[in-house]
Amino acid sequence: MGELTSKGNGTQASGRMSELMRLLNPISQDLGRVETALMAQAAEFPLGVRDRVQFVLGGTGKRLRPSLALLAGGATGGVTDKHIILGVIVELIHIATLVHDDILDEAELRHGLTTANARWGNEISVLVGDCLFAHALKLAATHHPNEVCRKVSEASNAVCVGEILQTQRRFDLDLSVEQYLDIIRMKTGALFAVSCELGAFLNAPPASAVKSLSEFGDNLGVAYQIYDDCVDIFGHERQAGKSLGTDMKKGKLTLPLLLLLEHTGADKREEVGAMILNADPGERARLMKLVLSNGVVSESLATIDRYIGRARANLIGLPGNAHTAALAGMLDFIGSKSRVLLCEEVAA
Repeated sequence: MGELTSKGNGTQASGRMSELMRLLNPISQDLGRVETALMAQAAEFPLGVRDRVQFVLGGTGKRLRPSLALLAGGATGGVTDKHIILGVIVELIHIATLVHDDILDEAELRHGLTTANARWGNEISVLVGDCLFAHALKLAATHHPNEVCRKVSEASNAVCVGEILQTQRRFDLDLSVEQYLDIIRMKTGALFAVSCELGAFLNAPPASAVKSLSEFGDNLGVAYQIYDDCVDIFGHERQAGKSLGTDMKKGKLTLPLLLLLEHTGADKREEVGAMILNADPGERARLMKLVLSNGVVSESLATIDRYIGRARANLIGLPGNAHTAALAGMLDFIGSKSRVLLCEEVAA
Protein backbone atom coordinates (compact mmCIF):
# COMPACT_ATOMS: atom_id res chain seq x y z
CA MET A 1 0.00 0.00 0.00
CA GLY A 2 2.98 2.31 -0.66
CA GLU A 3 3.25 5.39 -2.86
CA LEU A 4 4.27 5.64 -6.48
CA THR A 5 8.03 5.28 -6.62
CA SER A 6 10.43 6.45 -9.29
CA LYS A 7 12.72 3.84 -10.82
CA GLY A 8 15.70 4.45 -13.08
CA ASN A 9 18.39 7.12 -13.07
CA GLY A 10 18.02 10.52 -11.43
CA THR A 11 16.96 12.26 -14.65
CA GLN A 12 14.21 9.69 -15.28
CA ALA A 13 13.00 9.90 -11.68
CA SER A 14 12.88 13.70 -11.80
CA GLY A 15 10.98 13.57 -15.09
CA ARG A 16 8.42 11.13 -13.69
CA MET A 17 7.84 13.30 -10.63
CA SER A 18 7.43 16.40 -12.78
CA GLU A 19 4.89 14.49 -14.87
CA LEU A 20 2.88 13.61 -11.75
CA MET A 21 3.01 17.20 -10.51
CA ARG A 22 1.71 18.42 -13.87
CA LEU A 23 -1.16 15.94 -13.66
CA LEU A 24 -2.11 17.28 -10.23
CA ASN A 25 -1.86 20.92 -11.28
CA PRO A 26 -5.66 21.49 -11.14
CA ILE A 27 -5.54 20.75 -7.38
CA SER A 28 -2.07 22.04 -6.51
CA GLN A 29 -3.35 24.80 -4.21
CA ASP A 30 -5.92 22.51 -2.61
CA LEU A 31 -3.24 19.86 -1.98
CA GLY A 32 -1.23 22.53 -0.20
CA ARG A 33 -4.24 23.19 2.03
CA VAL A 34 -4.54 19.46 2.76
CA GLU A 35 -0.85 19.30 3.65
CA THR A 36 -1.15 22.24 6.05
CA ALA A 37 -4.26 20.77 7.66
CA LEU A 38 -2.66 17.32 7.90
CA MET A 39 0.44 18.58 9.70
CA ALA A 40 -1.75 20.64 12.03
CA GLN A 41 -3.31 17.42 13.34
CA ALA A 42 -0.18 16.67 15.40
CA ALA A 43 -1.13 19.54 17.73
CA GLU A 44 -4.23 17.56 18.73
CA PHE A 45 -2.06 15.00 20.53
CA PRO A 46 -0.36 15.33 23.96
CA LEU A 47 3.26 16.45 24.02
CA GLY A 48 4.61 12.95 24.64
CA VAL A 49 2.98 11.70 21.45
CA ARG A 50 3.07 14.80 19.26
CA ASP A 51 6.65 14.40 18.00
CA ARG A 52 5.96 10.83 16.91
CA VAL A 53 2.80 11.85 15.06
CA GLN A 54 4.69 14.70 13.39
CA PHE A 55 7.36 12.25 12.26
CA VAL A 56 5.00 9.79 10.58
CA LEU A 57 2.88 12.56 9.03
CA GLY A 58 5.91 14.30 7.61
CA GLY A 59 6.95 11.65 5.10
CA THR A 60 7.39 12.44 1.42
CA GLY A 61 4.46 10.40 0.10
CA LYS A 62 2.59 11.71 -2.93
CA ARG A 63 -0.75 12.05 -1.13
CA LEU A 64 -2.50 9.99 -3.79
CA ARG A 65 -5.66 9.38 -1.76
CA PRO A 66 -6.24 13.05 -0.92
CA SER A 67 -5.51 13.83 -4.56
CA LEU A 68 -8.23 11.42 -5.64
CA ALA A 69 -10.71 12.97 -3.20
CA LEU A 70 -9.93 16.46 -4.51
CA LEU A 71 -10.02 15.43 -8.18
CA ALA A 72 -13.34 13.63 -7.71
CA GLY A 73 -14.70 16.75 -6.05
CA GLY A 74 -13.46 18.95 -8.86
CA ALA A 75 -14.87 16.58 -11.47
CA THR A 76 -18.36 16.78 -9.94
CA GLY A 77 -18.76 20.44 -9.06
CA GLY A 78 -15.78 21.84 -7.19
CA VAL A 79 -13.48 21.50 -4.19
CA THR A 80 -14.81 22.78 -0.86
CA ASP A 81 -13.52 22.95 2.70
CA LYS A 82 -15.19 19.58 3.30
CA HIS A 83 -12.98 18.05 0.61
CA ILE A 84 -9.90 19.36 2.38
CA ILE A 85 -10.94 17.61 5.61
CA LEU A 86 -11.79 14.47 3.64
CA GLY A 87 -8.28 14.53 2.17
CA VAL A 88 -6.82 14.70 5.68
CA ILE A 89 -9.01 11.82 6.86
CA VAL A 90 -8.10 9.40 4.07
CA GLU A 91 -4.40 10.25 4.36
CA LEU A 92 -4.43 9.67 8.13
CA ILE A 93 -5.94 6.24 7.55
CA HIS A 94 -3.40 5.47 4.84
CA ILE A 95 -0.45 6.52 7.00
CA ALA A 96 -1.79 4.40 9.87
CA THR A 97 -1.82 1.37 7.58
CA LEU A 98 1.75 2.10 6.46
CA VAL A 99 2.94 2.25 10.07
CA HIS A 100 1.33 -1.13 10.73
CA ASP A 101 2.60 -2.59 7.42
CA ASP A 102 6.17 -1.65 8.25
CA ILE A 103 5.87 -3.40 11.62
CA LEU A 104 4.55 -6.58 10.00
CA ASP A 105 7.23 -6.49 7.28
CA GLU A 106 10.05 -5.42 9.61
CA ALA A 107 10.80 -2.72 7.03
CA GLU A 108 13.48 -0.16 7.83
CA LEU A 109 12.86 2.42 5.09
CA ARG A 110 9.76 4.28 3.93
CA HIS A 111 10.04 7.19 1.47
CA GLY A 112 13.77 7.16 2.07
CA LEU A 113 13.33 7.72 5.82
CA THR A 114 13.72 5.41 8.79
CA THR A 115 10.41 3.73 9.57
CA ALA A 116 8.62 4.30 12.86
CA ASN A 117 9.28 0.71 13.99
CA ALA A 118 12.98 0.97 13.19
CA ARG A 119 13.08 4.24 15.13
CA TRP A 120 10.99 3.44 18.23
CA GLY A 121 10.24 -0.29 18.16
CA ASN A 122 7.03 -2.16 17.47
CA GLU A 123 5.17 -1.39 20.69
CA ILE A 124 5.17 2.39 20.32
CA SER A 125 4.69 2.22 16.55
CA VAL A 126 1.57 0.05 16.59
CA LEU A 127 -0.02 2.43 19.10
CA VAL A 128 0.87 5.45 16.95
CA GLY A 129 -0.89 3.76 14.05
CA ASP A 130 -3.92 3.10 16.26
CA CYS A 131 -3.97 6.77 17.29
CA LEU A 132 -4.03 7.87 13.64
CA PHE A 133 -6.92 5.52 12.84
CA ALA A 134 -8.92 6.81 15.80
CA HIS A 135 -8.16 10.45 15.01
CA ALA A 136 -9.29 10.00 11.40
CA LEU A 137 -12.64 8.60 12.55
CA LYS A 138 -12.98 11.44 15.05
CA LEU A 139 -12.49 13.99 12.25
CA ALA A 140 -15.03 12.20 10.07
CA ALA A 141 -17.62 12.22 12.85
CA THR A 142 -16.93 15.88 13.69
CA HIS A 143 -16.87 17.46 10.23
CA HIS A 144 -19.01 15.29 7.99
CA PRO A 145 -22.51 13.77 7.87
CA ASN A 146 -23.12 10.27 9.19
CA GLU A 147 -22.93 8.74 5.70
CA VAL A 148 -19.34 9.92 5.28
CA CYS A 149 -18.35 8.59 8.70
CA ARG A 150 -19.98 5.25 7.91
CA LYS A 151 -18.21 4.96 4.54
CA VAL A 152 -14.84 5.88 6.05
CA SER A 153 -15.34 3.30 8.81
CA GLU A 154 -16.29 0.62 6.28
CA ALA A 155 -13.23 1.36 4.16
CA SER A 156 -10.95 1.26 7.22
CA ASN A 157 -12.44 -2.08 8.19
CA ALA A 158 -11.94 -3.43 4.66
CA VAL A 159 -8.28 -2.38 4.70
CA CYS A 160 -7.70 -4.17 8.00
CA VAL A 161 -9.57 -7.29 6.87
CA GLY A 162 -7.47 -7.38 3.70
CA GLU A 163 -4.30 -7.21 5.77
CA ILE A 164 -5.52 -9.99 8.07
CA LEU A 165 -6.36 -12.24 5.12
CA GLN A 166 -3.01 -11.56 3.47
CA THR A 167 -1.19 -12.33 6.72
CA GLN A 168 -3.15 -15.57 7.15
CA ARG A 169 -2.24 -16.67 3.63
CA ARG A 170 1.50 -16.02 3.92
CA PHE A 171 3.61 -18.94 2.65
CA ASP A 172 0.41 -20.50 1.24
CA LEU A 173 1.23 -21.84 -2.21
CA ASP A 174 -2.44 -22.67 -2.76
CA LEU A 175 -3.43 -18.98 -2.83
CA SER A 176 -5.09 -18.31 -6.19
CA VAL A 177 -4.76 -15.22 -8.37
CA GLU A 178 -8.43 -14.41 -7.77
CA GLN A 179 -7.98 -14.64 -4.02
CA TYR A 180 -4.94 -12.36 -4.27
CA LEU A 181 -6.98 -9.84 -6.28
CA ASP A 182 -9.76 -9.94 -3.69
CA ILE A 183 -7.23 -9.22 -0.95
CA ILE A 184 -5.65 -6.22 -2.68
CA ARG A 185 -9.09 -4.88 -3.57
CA MET A 186 -9.70 -4.66 0.17
CA LYS A 187 -6.28 -3.53 1.39
CA THR A 188 -5.76 -0.88 -1.33
CA GLY A 189 -8.81 -0.58 -3.56
CA ALA A 190 -11.15 0.19 -0.66
CA LEU A 191 -9.38 3.40 0.36
CA PHE A 192 -8.89 4.54 -3.25
CA ALA A 193 -12.58 3.87 -3.87
CA VAL A 194 -13.88 5.71 -0.79
CA SER A 195 -11.64 8.71 -1.56
CA CYS A 196 -13.21 9.03 -5.01
CA GLU A 197 -16.72 8.13 -3.88
CA LEU A 198 -16.87 10.63 -1.03
CA GLY A 199 -15.10 13.32 -3.04
CA ALA A 200 -18.06 13.12 -5.41
CA PHE A 201 -20.72 12.50 -2.73
CA LEU A 202 -19.95 15.79 -0.97
CA ASN A 203 -21.11 17.67 -4.09
CA ALA A 204 -24.42 15.75 -4.31
CA PRO A 205 -24.11 14.86 -8.03
CA PRO A 206 -26.27 12.18 -9.66
CA ALA A 207 -25.91 8.81 -7.93
CA SER A 208 -24.50 7.36 -11.16
CA ALA A 209 -21.50 9.72 -10.95
CA VAL A 210 -20.80 8.72 -7.34
CA LYS A 211 -20.97 5.04 -8.30
CA SER A 212 -18.73 5.52 -11.34
CA LEU A 213 -16.08 7.31 -9.32
CA SER A 214 -16.19 4.70 -6.57
CA GLU A 215 -15.62 1.96 -9.16
CA PHE A 216 -12.89 4.06 -10.77
CA GLY A 217 -11.06 4.23 -7.45
CA ASP A 218 -11.44 0.51 -6.88
CA ASN A 219 -10.01 -0.40 -10.30
CA LEU A 220 -7.24 2.18 -10.03
CA GLY A 221 -6.35 0.86 -6.57
CA VAL A 222 -6.03 -2.73 -7.80
CA ALA A 223 -3.88 -1.67 -10.76
CA TYR A 224 -1.68 0.43 -8.50
CA GLN A 225 -1.21 -2.33 -5.90
CA ILE A 226 -0.19 -4.86 -8.55
CA TYR A 227 2.37 -2.33 -9.79
CA ASP A 228 3.62 -1.73 -6.25
CA ASP A 229 3.90 -5.49 -5.63
CA CYS A 230 5.95 -5.79 -8.82
CA VAL A 231 8.26 -3.01 -7.58
CA ASP A 232 8.96 -5.15 -4.50
CA ILE A 233 10.19 -7.94 -6.76
CA PHE A 234 11.77 -6.12 -9.69
CA GLY A 235 12.67 -2.71 -8.25
CA HIS A 236 15.85 -1.24 -6.81
CA GLU A 237 15.78 -0.05 -3.21
CA ARG A 238 17.78 3.14 -3.77
CA GLN A 239 15.40 4.46 -6.40
CA ALA A 240 12.27 3.16 -4.65
CA GLY A 241 13.18 4.84 -1.36
CA LYS A 242 11.80 1.99 0.73
CA SER A 243 12.74 -1.51 1.83
CA LEU A 244 12.19 -3.96 -1.03
CA GLY A 245 11.99 -7.72 -1.10
CA THR A 246 9.92 -7.73 2.08
CA ASP A 247 6.98 -9.50 0.43
CA MET A 248 9.05 -12.55 -0.46
CA LYS A 249 10.89 -12.57 2.86
CA LYS A 250 7.57 -12.52 4.70
CA GLY A 251 5.91 -15.10 2.47
CA LYS A 252 3.51 -12.71 0.73
CA LEU A 253 2.62 -14.30 -2.59
CA THR A 254 1.96 -11.52 -5.10
CA LEU A 255 0.87 -11.65 -8.72
CA PRO A 256 4.18 -12.48 -10.49
CA LEU A 257 4.86 -15.40 -8.17
CA LEU A 258 1.28 -16.67 -8.35
CA LEU A 259 1.41 -16.53 -12.15
CA LEU A 260 4.70 -18.42 -12.12
CA LEU A 261 3.07 -21.17 -10.06
CA GLU A 262 0.16 -21.28 -12.52
CA HIS A 263 2.63 -21.67 -15.42
CA THR A 264 4.57 -24.45 -13.68
CA GLY A 265 3.75 -28.05 -14.43
CA ALA A 266 2.79 -30.43 -11.64
CA ASP A 267 6.17 -32.15 -11.82
CA LYS A 268 8.04 -28.91 -11.07
CA ARG A 269 5.54 -27.14 -8.81
CA GLU A 270 7.02 -28.48 -5.57
CA GLU A 271 10.51 -27.39 -6.60
CA VAL A 272 9.39 -23.91 -7.64
CA GLY A 273 7.32 -23.58 -4.48
CA ALA A 274 10.37 -24.38 -2.38
CA MET A 275 12.33 -21.70 -4.25
CA ILE A 276 9.63 -19.11 -3.55
CA LEU A 277 9.59 -19.94 0.15
CA ASN A 278 13.39 -20.03 0.42
CA ALA A 279 14.94 -16.70 1.40
CA ASP A 280 18.42 -17.70 0.20
CA PRO A 281 19.80 -15.10 -2.28
CA GLY A 282 21.00 -17.84 -4.64
CA GLU A 283 17.52 -19.32 -4.83
CA ARG A 284 16.07 -15.83 -5.39
CA ALA A 285 18.36 -15.39 -8.42
CA ARG A 286 17.17 -18.72 -9.87
CA LEU A 287 13.58 -17.71 -9.19
CA MET A 288 14.00 -14.41 -11.03
CA LYS A 289 15.26 -16.26 -14.10
CA LEU A 290 12.13 -18.41 -14.06
CA VAL A 291 9.89 -15.35 -13.64
CA LEU A 292 11.53 -13.65 -16.63
CA SER A 293 11.24 -16.67 -18.90
CA ASN A 294 7.69 -17.88 -18.29
CA GLY A 295 5.51 -15.08 -19.64
CA VAL A 296 4.94 -13.76 -16.12
CA VAL A 297 6.10 -10.22 -16.93
CA SER A 298 3.77 -9.77 -19.90
CA GLU A 299 0.85 -11.32 -18.04
CA SER A 300 1.41 -9.08 -15.01
CA LEU A 301 1.43 -6.05 -17.29
CA ALA A 302 -1.71 -7.27 -19.06
CA THR A 303 -3.47 -7.57 -15.69
CA ILE A 304 -2.51 -4.02 -14.75
CA ASP A 305 -3.73 -2.84 -18.17
CA ARG A 306 -7.02 -4.66 -17.71
CA TYR A 307 -7.81 -2.78 -14.50
CA ILE A 308 -6.63 0.50 -16.00
CA GLY A 309 -9.04 -0.13 -18.89
CA ARG A 310 -11.90 -0.73 -16.49
CA ALA A 311 -11.06 2.47 -14.62
CA ARG A 312 -10.96 4.41 -17.88
CA ALA A 313 -14.43 3.13 -18.75
CA ASN A 314 -15.68 4.35 -15.35
CA LEU A 315 -14.87 7.93 -16.41
CA ILE A 316 -17.19 7.82 -19.42
CA GLY A 317 -20.17 10.09 -18.84
CA LEU A 318 -18.50 12.29 -16.22
CA PRO A 319 -18.23 16.04 -16.87
CA GLY A 320 -15.41 16.90 -19.24
CA ASN A 321 -13.18 19.20 -17.20
CA ALA A 322 -9.57 19.53 -16.05
CA HIS A 323 -10.17 17.39 -12.96
CA THR A 324 -11.67 14.50 -14.91
CA ALA A 325 -8.80 14.77 -17.40
CA ALA A 326 -6.34 14.54 -14.49
CA LEU A 327 -8.01 11.34 -13.27
CA ALA A 328 -7.56 9.86 -16.75
CA GLY A 329 -3.98 11.11 -16.75
CA MET A 330 -3.27 9.19 -13.54
CA LEU A 331 -4.20 6.00 -15.37
CA ASP A 332 -1.74 6.82 -18.14
CA PHE A 333 0.92 7.60 -15.54
CA ILE A 334 0.57 4.27 -13.73
CA GLY A 335 0.44 2.40 -17.04
CA SER A 336 3.63 4.12 -18.16
CA LYS A 337 5.40 3.42 -14.85
CA SER A 338 4.40 -0.24 -15.11
CA ARG A 339 5.87 -0.55 -18.60
CA VAL A 340 9.15 1.01 -17.53
CA LEU A 341 9.38 -1.40 -14.62
CA LEU A 342 8.20 -4.58 -16.33
CA CYS A 343 9.54 -4.11 -19.86
CA GLU A 344 12.51 -1.80 -20.26
CA GLU A 345 14.36 -2.39 -16.99
CA VAL A 346 13.44 -6.03 -16.43
CA ALA A 347 14.55 -6.84 -19.99
CA ALA A 348 17.86 -5.12 -19.30
